[in-house]
Amino acid sequence: DHTLQIAGLVDEGRSVVHRDLGDGAFILFHLDDQQRLVAASGVGPGNRVAKDIKLSEMLIAGRVTPSTEALAGNANLKSMLPRAA
Repeated sequence: DHTLQIAGLVDEGRSVVHRDLGDGAFILFHLDDQQRLVAASGVGPGNRVAKDIKLSEMLIAGRVTPSTEALAGNANLKSMLPRAA
């Protein structure tokens, strides 16, 4: 009943931040030594983690270094995306 979705390269991560999404779903954000987001892995029923994994892909591509508090909390991932110049 649950799916696993992964974005990025988990092996590059040196620390992990957990975000509980409710309904048995969660995401693990993997950060490198510079606290840059390098991967995200999520588990949840159906497509529960799909949107957050897609946003995580964009954060990884943007080489974002979000705060661990924002990742662990309920901060909107879309608001962390780099702004176009």
